[in-house]
Amino acid sequence: MRLVLFVCLAAVFGLAAPAMARPDGATSLNGRALYRAIAKTEAVRHGVPFHLVDAVMWVESRYNPAATGGVGEVGLMQIRPPTAHRLGFRGTLRELRWPQTNIRLGTRYLAKAWQLAGGDICTAVMKYRAGHGETRFSVLSVNYCRKVRHHIARKGIEVAGTVPKATFGFYSQGANRRYGRGMKGFVQAPRTRNCFARVVQPGPRFGACIPLSKLLKRGLVVKVTRPRKRKTN
Repeated sequence: MRLVLFVCLAAVFGLAAPAMARPDGATSLNGRALYRAIAKTEAVRHGVPFHLVDAVMWVESRYNPAATGGVGEVGLMQIRPPTAHRLGFRGTLRELRWPQTNIRLGTRYLAKAWQLAGGDICTAVMKYRAGHGETRFSVLSVNYCRKVRHHIARKGIEVAGTVPKATFGFYSQGANRRYGRGMKGFVQAPRTRNCFARVVQPGPRFGACIPLSKLLKRGLVVKVTRPRKRKTN
């Protein structure tokens, strides 16, 4: 009786995680092997190359389902709740972390990016990272593409296409000498007098100006002070 009661309470309050549905032939797989098997099934379903899905999953989370990003991304494919909601997901944040759900939504979003990119790897992962509507390559997007291509090549797969040149998102060398490099999600904007940096993470504030005072106040940039050299006679 107590066992039955505990099971019922667990079902009501979500104390136990649901059993993960496994692809056919993957009943004995666990961890990375299982995640890759799920990704392969979803890749076929959504019409996107499996090696691309696998590479994105590796770059995003290193196959860690508990990974959490700096702007709310969660899970193996680092899906943000607003993105999941646009894809029809209505579950909780905990449910969004579940490997099968996360891989399914991430693969679906990547498949659309792959379609919009016309099958070009760098353009597809740029749109996955920065949003389907983005057309420019930032420094972060170019570096992201290089990592994806490197992972694919390590699997012995020939990588087609070229790596584009970044058109924005460059750091100012002068600013880097004066301030620390802990600026995740920001880029230097040296040509704008009152704008020290701009948001480069996908979201509603993408491209927004961020004054230096706010970055310093929040500890996102650390001002570096150096002792003055004493004049010697």
